[in-house]
Amino acid sequence: MGSLLKTPQASIGMALATSGLVYGLYTLNIPSLAGVHATKANDINIQAGRKKAAITAGVAVVGVSAISRDINVFIVAGALLIVLDASCRHANASSPKTGQLVSPDGGPAVTGVSAVPVAA
Repeated sequence: MGSLLKTPQASIGMALATSGLVYGLYTLNIPSLAGVHATKANDINIQAGRKKAAITAGVAVVGVSAISRDINVFIVAGALLIVLDASCRHANASSPKTGQLVSPDGGPAVTGVSAVPVAA
C-alpha cells in the first residue's frame, strides 16, 4: 500500500503540519528554553514536562504517519521531535550560574578532561 497523499506537495504539507503539532505540544508542556536555562540544573518538573511532551508528540507523529501512510511525515516531524527533545535536555542539564553541564547527581558532567595538554 502506498501513501494516501498523492502529490509531493501534499506530503510536504502534511509533514509540516505534523511538525507544527510537535512544536505546539512542546511549547504547551515545557517553558521556553531561556526559562529552562534559568532554572536549577536537572529540575524534576522540567524533566516531567519534557517526558510528557516527548511521549505525546511521538504518539502524534506515529499516528499521523500511520494514518497517512507517508514516510516523509515520520522523517520530518520525527527529526523535529529529536531536535526539540535534545535542546530541552541540554538546557535542563546546564547550570544557570556557570553555563556548564551538570550531572544528575550534582557534580560536574565531565572531570579530569582538558582540551589543552597540561605540562607536568
